[in-house]
Amino acid sequence: MIEAHVVNTHNKHLYAHAFEKFRRHRHDCCTLANRPAAGDDGLDCDPFDTPQAIYLLGMLEDRVVTSARLVPTSVANPVSEEFRDMCGNLDLPRRPDWAVWTRTDVLPEYRDAGAAGIPGQMFCAVMEYCLDEGISHTGGVLQQFVLKRWLDLGWKVIPAGIPRVLSGDWCLVAYVEVGEKALRTGRARAAVNRPLIVRKGAQHPFINPFLSSPTLAATS
Repeated sequence: MIEAHVVNTHNKHLYAHAFEKFRRHRHDCCTLANRPAAGDDGLDCDPFDTPQAIYLLGMLEDRVVTSARLVPTSVANPVSEEFRDMCGNLDLPRRPDWAVWTRTDVLPEYRDAGAAGIPGQMFCAVMEYCLDEGISHTGGVLQQFVLKRWLDLGWKVIPAGIPRVLSGDWCLVAYVEVGEKALRTGRARAAVNRPLIVRKGAQHPFINPFLSSPTLAATS
């Protein structure tokens, strides 16, 4: 079972090697899928890699096998800047307790088709982190297979609009409600029997009610 390490701008130095592996894997995934992957050095980076971003690195021993990134909706994020037209059924979230969830990839050899696999564990880790931090909803642009996994975990999904084709895949903007019941149900269906979140080094709270900067300066 994975451990999901919380990486932020203050403790990133503790995960220098693992974080580079994460960014290189992301770059390779984007290249294979014909999606944009900034960085001539082979490392994934986009305008939303800001100091407000939180990363979860799903690790088996010292190997990063899956990942996630969370960005507050109160700052510039992929939905607000690139996909707001896909939110016809829901006002564009601009709240510090709503998080945009991106960058969830799994190494090919761990892409188990069932709920009780690495993807299900990573989803439960995201839910656990969100619950710990007081986040009420998380989501963003997702492919249909991710929506199915959310539903398989028993989560309440809130579609923000109608699907459309992005890079050859049907995608939609949707969010899930965060709560004790969602975590409990998700853990049961993903066969997760313990907390997955690991925190090392300096931490900072995800929610900052005074944060509303539209800055898009990327950090590597």
